[in-house]
Amino acid sequence: MLRTRYLLFAGLIPALFTQPGLTAEDWSLCRIPSFNFLETEAPASDGIIIEAQTIVSEDSESLHLTGDANITRAQQKIIADDIRFNKSTEAISATGKVEFANPDYRLHSSSVQIDNKNDSATFEQPEFELPGRHARGEAQKIEKLDQYRSRFSELTYTSCDPDDRDWHLRAAELEIDDESGRGSAKHTTIYFKEFPFLYLPYFQFPVDDRRMSGMLAPTIGYDETNGASLIVPVYLNIAPNYDMTLTPASLGKLGLQLNTENRYLFEAHQGKLDLSYLDDEELDDSRWFQQWQHKTSFANDINGDLLLAEVSDRDFFDDFDSIAPEYNDISHLERHLSFTRNGEIWNSKILWQDYQTLDESKAITSRPYRRLPSLTLDATPEPWIGDLQTPVNIEITSFDRDDSVTGTRTHVVSSLSWNASDSWYFFEPELQLAFTDYQLDDNPGDNSIYRGLPTLSIDTGLIFERQAGSRNQWLQTLEPRLYFLHTPFEEQDDIPDFDTSLSSSTYNNLFKNNRFTGADRIGDATQVTFGLASRIFDNDSGAELLNARIGRVFYFKDRRVSLDGNLDEETRSDAIAELDIWPNARTKIEARTVYDQEQSELSDKELSINYSDNGFAANLGYYFDEDILEQALVSMAYPVNERWTLVAKYHRSLQFDRPVEKLLGINYESCCWGLKILARQSGDEDEDFTEPNNSIYFEITFKGLSQVGQDIDQRLSSAIPGYRPGF
Repeated sequence: MLRTRYLLFAGLIPALFTQPGLTAEDWSLCRIPSFNFLETEAPASDGIIIEAQTIVSEDSESLHLTGDANITRAQQKIIADDIRFNKSTEAISATGKVEFANPDYRLHSSSVQIDNKNDSATFEQPEFELPGRHARGEAQKIEKLDQYRSRFSELTYTSCDPDDRDWHLRAAELEIDDESGRGSAKHTTIYFKEFPFLYLPYFQFPVDDRRMSGMLAPTIGYDETNGASLIVPVYLNIAPNYDMTLTPASLGKLGLQLNTENRYLFEAHQGKLDLSYLDDEELDDSRWFQQWQHKTSFANDINGDLLLAEVSDRDFFDDFDSIAPEYNDISHLERHLSFTRNGEIWNSKILWQDYQTLDESKAITSRPYRRLPSLTLDATPEPWIGDLQTPVNIEITSFDRDDSVTGTRTHVVSSLSWNASDSWYFFEPELQLAFTDYQLDDNPGDNSIYRGLPTLSIDTGLIFERQAGSRNQWLQTLEPRLYFLHTPFEEQDDIPDFDTSLSSSTYNNLFKNNRFTGADRIGDATQVTFGLASRIFDNDSGAELLNARIGRVFYFKDRRVSLDGNLDEETRSDAIAELDIWPNARTKIEARTVYDQEQSELSDKELSINYSDNGFAANLGYYFDEDILEQALVSMAYPVNERWTLVAKYHRSLQFDRPVEKLLGINYESCCWGLKILARQSGDEDEDFTEPNNSIYFEITFKGLSQVGQDIDQRLSSAIPGYRPGF
């Protein structure tokens, strides 16, 4: 009886291209596969079907099949004009239009020789296809050397349609070792439109999910700051728990930059070390960035977190925005070390925190304080009676900054609160006691300051519901809310400002028990906040369709506590209105306005409209903050048809009457390759957008293989909400 391993030569072809993610490609623009095999019924378990016009047993050991000869076993089928099978040597020889198929691949060959005793096989002039990956190819010869190794001679591979080979690769020789999970190729050339795109005399690649060292896809681009750039990352799999990506970058105007990303992972530790260095030829100075991130888990549920970062100059992240994109819009680079423990009742954290101010010309008073260290303890005991809560928060922080008031602040807040609610109301009174002690150095006033303040608040509201719409298809709510707040006045002008600022003007902040963030100021208050919200829900899906809210604070006393020493005598706060609308699943409208009570005008105005549907995205935005900014933008991703997509963005500062960012790009996708071209102009906010930088990026993708160019999708996803890459 034939054994299963007789047909193990089937594993040769798919082993060549088993890298994860290839099957996720979109092949909807492709035609039908080139090979079409008839479906065959799977025989019974361990069974085999032999068919031919003529079957001759030349001796007791061999069978000779001729005329439409075929052998079928376990969804595998071999068809040939002539098949010889030797039972003693376990050899199969097939000639004359040999075809082989299973659910994963298909193969044509002029002749096949299989030696099952030695786990070897030879295929002459094979053509193969992997339908699940829309890939196909041919070779002069395929040899199965043993159980694990196979060799391809004069190989050609592509994922394009038959007779439309826009891209393909050719290799003089390729070997695969399933035991090591590696393959190697000699004299490989990648062609695009019959033009040799890339030549590699020798390279290795993985044939399974095991990592291995090698060159990654290069990046090519141009901008006015750096000039033409070529970036070639190299991945080094140093150990199972440690790897490195070494990325040399040739920047036309600046010189050679070297970047490394080093990752490590242990049972209780993990981290990453990023290093970048450039000897800038244009500035004649060295420029660098270094960052170490480390997380660790200790016994007793204690976790550690370390972040050390430093950069050579303020323009580094602007000039090299792909190295650490999370820092592209910051003024101060954070460094910290923390240890935390979260328990059922107590949560604790100790933090050392420091900053590098990127702009050295900034005044000392504009720079953040260092915390050396800060200890916080938060306790949430079980309720005493019913819903009576008694949380306690303790913070002890030592603040330090050059040429400034420094010292230690101890801030303790204990609360007694009660939460009562039902489907139609909520009632939440709270009594809070805040005790703060300062031990200061170089303070113009007393170096020892104590402050103790109680705060009483009552937050209550009602929820009314009604059916709405012509068919009662909606549920509408009306939610009036009343918030009473009382905090007595205590003089605080002699207390330094370590980390405190006014809260931003949002609807939710109207219902906070302190108008300041941080602990250096506790605002005096005798006031009532009135809020009114209305929401609309779809009765069938439960989706929220509208959320509108408006609120204002009414003061019974002047506010004497401030950061600048000024008295606030207004009897009413700014009125804040916010609106979110979801007309359908594809559209969202957000609006926010702030009516300045003192100036009797709108001080803040925001409007954004976002629409996305089946690849199409359109966005409008307008943002106004008095004396800070006024900007408008429009962006769009428009699929002209199934192959072409236009992308564009225009973002303008109305305050300076100059563009902030302009984008214009085009994406083209075919069956097996895609091209993206993006032109970008961006202004320098520090220079009032007067020094624009022009850039152009391109990216070509060979489906089923790799991509070359800039990561355009990352840029477009952040610039155009709703953008979804097609490839």
